[in-house]
Amino acid sequence: MTDPAPQIGIIGADAPRQILLAAGATPVRLFGAWTGVVSQEAAELLGAADAVAARVLDGVLSGMHNDLAGLVVCNDSAANLRVYYVLRLLAERGCIPYPVQLLDTPRGGGPHRNLFVARQYERLAGFASACTGQALDAETLAAAAARENSLGKALGCVRERRVSGSLSGSSALRCYAAAAKLAPEEALAAIDVIQQDDVPGTLLPVFMTGSSHPDTTVYEALEQSGIGIVGEDHDAGDAAWIGQTVDAASSGEAFRALAELHAQRPPSASRSLTSERTEHLLTEVRRTGAAGVVALVRDLDDGPVWDLPAQREALAARGTWLAGVVRVPADGAAAAAAELIASVQLSGEIAS
Repeated sequence: MTDPAPQIGIIGADAPRQILLAAGATPVRLFGAWTGVVSQEAAELLGAADAVAARVLDGVLSGMHNDLAGLVVCNDSAANLRVYYVLRLLAERGCIPYPVQLLDTPRGGGPHRNLFVARQYERLAGFASACTGQALDAETLAAAAARENSLGKALGCVRERRVSGSLSGSSALRCYAAAAKLAPEEALAAIDVIQQDDVPGTLLPVFMTGSSHPDTTVYEALEQSGIGIVGEDHDAGDAAWIGQTVDAASSGEAFRALAELHAQRPPSASRSLTSERTEHLLTEVRRTGAAGVVALVRDLDDGPVWDLPAQREALAARGTWLAGVVRVPADGAAAAAAELIASVQLSGEIAS
């Protein structure tokens, strides 16, 4: 029996899993949670930031992730960048037992930006190989692509089943979480079990936008009230970068191809234009056949708030409602879900 691969933690959603797998690591995304106490230490070190990011930091500070071989922090939000600065200082002082690397990969594409992103991926590969002791080359990249592609096919089936109504939104979110935290082979087994155990009822199909969801708390509350999530544009769900790979004859070619692939990803609230986010939302509402859109935005996660007026206007022009709750406090998931349920019910009554 072979030893399990070293685990490299990921905070954020911008790390290409193919690179980490090719370097002999299992990528493990750290999500945080909707609820839970934020320690005084984490609050003081991080300052005013999204509570979910503070809970991720708390997990690191508590030693929960001490079995990691390394940690990659993506600069895909202001909160995650704050977390990186804290962890870099702690790593330099020997307060955490593994190295920390920043991954800064702006969106938008273009030759200069793609070159910058490709160089970031080269640095990521070097970091991962230093953590695992395994060199990355064309052969290991091809093997990683085969493993990751199987995961992409499984998640494609998850998306299709959810849109058809034969899989609930909360189960789909659990499938994405398994894919983000487990080795591909283990994730495939977990996804199979999750789908077998799920028997959704007849739910009102809606699309979720706003903040990323670290767990299924809100989805499950909506489902208990007859509201089902058939798709989302946040990076813990349909916008997660999982199952996408490139074929390349060399590592340098792979980094460049992955940079081009990164530029084509769904727009994020923190790093994309409102017009891009709105157009993507309209496309996804059509794809999923959602009756309406729900938006849930946590306090201090301000990016999605700026998108909502334009999104609401564009949806209304097409006869689709948007129900939203913003500035959700640190432990306000349950109350926010209740408010959102009432808002969805009212929107549905007005639309009908």
